[in-house]
Amino acid sequence: MRIEEKEIEKKIEKEIKEEIEKIEKEIEKEIEEEIEKSSSSNEEEAEILERE
Repeated sequence: MRIEEKEIEKKIEKEIKEEIEKIEKEIEKEIEEEIEKSSSSNEEEAEILERE
């Protein structure tokens, strides 16, 4: 019985770790997208200011 509990515990820990990694990757992707949006809007502002 004890061995089974340890195996279940390891399985759960592995699943949690995988889920955390998945969430971290999603967050990184969202941050990169926001940075790109910010960069492109900054470039647009710079172009507008240059025209003026």
